[in-house]
Amino acid sequence: MPTKLKGMTSLEIAIIVAIVLVIAVAVGWWLYTSFVSSTASQARLEIVSVDIYQDGNGVAILSNPGPANVKIEAIYIQGPNGEAPATITCSSDNTLTVGQQYKCTIQGAPSGLNPGTMLSGRIVTSGGQSFPFNAIVRPGNAPTQ
Repeated sequence: MPTKLKGMTSLEIAIIVAIVLVIAVAVGWWLYTSFVSSTASQARLEIVSVDIYQDGNGVAILSNPGPANVKIEAIYIQGPNGEAPATITCSSDNTLTVGQQYKCTIQGAPSGLNPGTMLSGRIVTSGGQSFPFNAIVRPGNAPTQ
């Protein structure tokens, strides 16, 4: 007795395609919202230059390209004895507004280093982000402002 093989009907195919489309749209929406939420208001900081002078003070030129204001919490500079915190002052409360450039003073950096020495460091924001930089040791004392 021959058995008659039956294929899928068009209704079954339409149901399977609909289920696959619903799953694809759901996964796509989840990926889209995850990406948008992770990049929406991340603070950015542009470090134009950092100069440390032999007296342990320095000058940093920082810019905030946006999209949100940035508050500087700390600066760490790698010296001969390891990474050490220093003091950085950019504004009254160390908040950098969007689109502005700031000349910041640094105090308490490693001192007595040879001019031309390259020091690595990082600036930490109130959001916990860390922005690395390389500083150059300049001869003499830091300029007074």
